[in-house]
Amino acid sequence: MSDGQTSPGAESGLGTELELKRRLSLATPVDTVRGMSFHTTLDVLRLDLGVEAMERCLESLKEKSYKSFFTYPVSEYLRLQYSAAWLLSEKHGGFDNAVRRIASGIAPGFLGSVVGKAFMLLTKEGPRQLLNNMPVAYRAASSFGEAIVHWTGPRSGVLTTKRDFLLYMNHEGGLMGLFRTLGIQNGRVSGRQIGPLDNEVTFSWD
Repeated sequence: MSDGQTSPGAESGLGTELELKRRLSLATPVDTVRGMSFHTTLDVLRLDLGVEAMERCLESLKEKSYKSFFTYPVSEYLRLQYSAAWLLSEKHGGFDNAVRRIASGIAPGFLGSVVGKAFMLLTKEGPRQLLNNMPVAYRAASSFGEAIVHWTGPRSGVLTTKRDFLLYMNHEGGLMGLFRTLGIQNGRVSGRQIGPLDNEVTFSWD
């Protein structure tokens, strides 16, 4: 099975401290994500760079442990993800690829949960049905924004997210992780930022 492809090209320029501060300035106390996002990021740090790197990132966080389906401020998660991606950049060829690497573990983790197993029942009708329910999964994982899936063909479509604090590379990595989990051959994704907190990611498979 192919590992698939993500959008090529130069770095997006979104991996700066200035961009992190901009996103943090727009976040409110009611903007939250599930603890599984923290787990995935910390697991990648531990697997790729070792326990010391994971503990180094944990030191700067308010919480020292996270429950998968509890909610936590997205501002806290953004700080963690940026710190982790900066540490992982050298190993993975830049900030953007580091974010994709982190996000690629979200789908397997979510689909392995009790809620995720319910979503997996949708695959009996094919991956298209599961992808149609991505907006529901998005809402289950975060309190902010919205996700919309538009189909451009039998095996191609566009995921658009609005007022989304996550980077488009998050969704690229998440989709590729989903494709691998489902055994989808030759998945392709390509994303871009289309507004201050809006993303667009095209996806397709053979």
